[in-house]
Amino acid sequence: MRKNVKQLLTEIYDARADAHLDLYQLSNQHRRKHGRGCDMFPSDPLQGPLWTVLASLTHARRMLEVGCGYGYTAAVMASAGGPDCRVDTIEGDPYHAELAEQAFLQRGLSRRIRVLRGRGQSVLPKLKGRYDVVFLDGDWREYPRYLRHLRRLTRPGSIIVTANLNPLFGGWGGSFPGKPAIQSYLTRLVRDPHFQTYIVPGEGHSISVRV
Repeated sequence: MRKNVKQLLTEIYDARADAHLDLYQLSNQHRRKHGRGCDMFPSDPLQGPLWTVLASLTHARRMLEVGCGYGYTAAVMASAGGPDCRVDTIEGDPYHAELAEQAFLQRGLSRRIRVLRGRGQSVLPKLKGRYDVVFLDGDWREYPRYLRHLRRLTRPGSIIVTANLNPLFGGWGGSFPGKPAIQSYLTRLVRDPHFQTYIVPGEGHSISVRV
């Protein structure tokens, strides 16, 4: 039987994409139970090794995530960064934030991961210091408002990964709102002299390096 891409990558990574898979599964279970309006869609576990690469490239000591959900990716990021790395993760849904905090406590990660409650556009202006790695995985309609904060909260060599770009390119059924916001964000990010940006075709992600 011919193997598909996911099967091949799972075999190649050989458990290197298995970190915190229980949280990934809990995220999906919660979404199905919570109902149609729940926006808890965890990242694909096969993206897990990306955070180890980025942590190594940036010697990460501080990471930031916008869009925590149940905390799956924040946990993976913290593990990738090692015991000296701290992760701040922003979550707008109070119930999801509570679930994530409980999950981190149960896994011994609560000292390394801080859940910041509120929408990204409200929390980002309050943050101080510089982050080595930033992951945007929240409401893409807010992304254009993040740009000035991304400049302030990063240093030369910091890396920003932006997810949820699929609606602009017809993904997820093509019926989601916010396409102009995504296009505006990407256009401004690509043209911003503070960043070098690559948009990953077909993946709904972009990767930017602060210069």
